[in-house]
Amino acid sequence: MRLGVIACTALKPELERLLAPLPEVSRVIYLEAALHNHPQNMRQRLKAEIRALAPLVDAIFLGYGFCRSLRGLEREFDVPVILPQIDDCISLLLTPQRHAEEIRREAGTWFMPPGYAEVSAQMVIEALNLDRLARHGKDPMAMARRLFTHYRRGLFIDTGVGDRQALLAGARRFCEDFNLTLETTTANTRLLEFWLGKARAAAAQAAKGRRAGQSAAGKDGPALPGVGDVSF
Repeated sequence: MRLGVIACTALKPELERLLAPLPEVSRVIYLEAALHNHPQNMRQRLKAEIRALAPLVDAIFLGYGFCRSLRGLEREFDVPVILPQIDDCISLLLTPQRHAEEIRREAGTWFMPPGYAEVSAQMVIEALNLDRLARHGKDPMAMARRLFTHYRRGLFIDTGVGDRQALLAGARRFCEDFNLTLETTTANTRLLEFWLGKARAAAAQAAKGRRAGQSAAGKDGPALPGVGDVSF
C-alpha cells in the first residue's frame, strides 16, 4: 500500500504531524501557496504533479480544497485521487461553518494558520511579483499595503502544532506591517484527518486490487504458443 500526498504549504505543519506515523505514505510533495493567485495555472500544475506521481502510488491525497480551480480534478485520473470536497484549506481547519462565521464577523479577515503565520511582508511582495516595482522607482511595500487595504483583521488559527509563541510573534509582525488588528482562535485537524482517512482507504483498496492482479498473473504462468503461432 503506497499513498502519495500533494499539498499546499499552508497545511504543511498539520500534515507533517498527521503523516509522520503512517508507513504507507511513500511520497509527499508540498507546493507553494502563491499558486492560489493564479487559479488556472494552479490546476495545470496539480495535474502535472498528479501524472508524475500516479505510477508510483496506489492513491493520492490532495491537501487542498477547491481553491477556485480544483473542483472535479479528482475525476480526471485513473489512479484514485482524494480531494477534500470543501472550499479551501482554511475551511479544512476551521470547518466551513466557523469559516463563514468569522467572515460574517469581519469580511476583511486575513486568516493565518501556522503555515501562514510565518509569512512575512517580503514574502508577500515576492509572491505577488511586486519586487520588480523597485526597478521603476516605486516602493513595493507601499503597493503591498494598498492591496491589503480591504483587510482589517488578522486571525491567527492555533491548530496545536509548532511553537505557538513563535508563530504568534510572526503573525503579530505581519499584522503590524499591514495595519491589521490581530485576533486569535483555535481549531483542530479532525476534518483534515477525515479526508486523509478516505485517501488511506482508497490506497488500501487499490493496493488489494493490484496484488490480486499480480497473483492471478503469476498463477496463469507464461503464455504458451498456439499452433498458429509456431513457424518452421
